[in-house]
Amino acid sequence: MKDAFVASNDTMAATRAKALIASADHLNLKEVKADSSIVEMANQYIGSISSEAKALVAEPNLEAKRKAFQMISDNMYDLVRTVHFDKEIVYHQYCPMAFNDAGAYWLSQSSDIKNPYFGKKMLTCGEVKDSIDFRGK
Repeated sequence: MKDAFVASNDTMAATRAKALIASADHLNLKEVKADSSIVEMANQYIGSISSEAKALVAEPNLEAKRKAFQMISDNMYDLVRTVHFDKEIVYHQYCPMAFNDAGAYWLSQSSDIKNPYFGKKMLTCGEVKDSIDFRGK
């Protein structure tokens, strides 16, 4: 979904959000080797992700969709850390200028900055704030 916002393509963002909703609604937490409180917390994040993705699809313009994307990103970060996602490194990136200098985070599979909040206007504005790597742990 990040790449859709980097490209400032609201149609692609909505399509990716619909795919995220389907994935979230069918996510199998049985593979998560954790106690019930962790699974419950993960389910709360998943519910929030699905709700925000539905809101994103309904938003009328790109800027409103980007705000929903911010909420999805925040919940995805918490989910990845909670379930100890171990398939690849996930980069938590930040743009201090997003939303009138309020700042916003997003997740990326690459450490290269491609800012989804400004697209081509400020493509490389931002920094890696964290990397999550539970591979082999």
